[in-house]
Amino acid sequence: MKQYPMRIREITLSVIAIAVTSWIGASAMQRTGTLADFFTGPPPTVVNSDEVRKARVQLTAGARAHWHSHGWGQLLLPEEGRGRFQIQGEPLRELLPGDPVFTPGGIMHWHGAAPTESLVMMAMQGGGAEWGDPVSDEEYLAEPLR
Repeated sequence: MKQYPMRIREITLSVIAIAVTSWIGASAMQRTGTLADFFTGPPPTVVNSDEVRKARVQLTAGARAHWHSHGWGQLLLPEEGRGRFQIQGEPLRELLPGDPVFTPGGIMHWHGAAPTESLVMMAMQGGGAEWGDPVSDEEYLAEPLR
């Protein structure tokens, strides 16, 4: 399977997303104080995040996106269930909880739930989306790489 090197912007946005998620998690545990109380040195500053979108989504069994790409890329964090993911020209892969998937900007791909199981995942992307054709049943029902 092809490996795509992460660019500095993609790495930076991923680090910011992880830092913000960690901060939210700390808040959920009812810790009090400001963000500065939980960092050594200056706390992080969120920079130019207007174009970064995030959503926690649930897809029912059989649901799937059309082929698409994102301006700077997309990070998928599967949480529950089982799904499918494919980069154009590469084998179909399973999406499983705890196995993040990053697709660099401009790379056509699709993702969705498994045919018989729903999927809950966090999706973070930026730079808008370019939409392509629907994923055919033949592509969707192929045997995924394990």
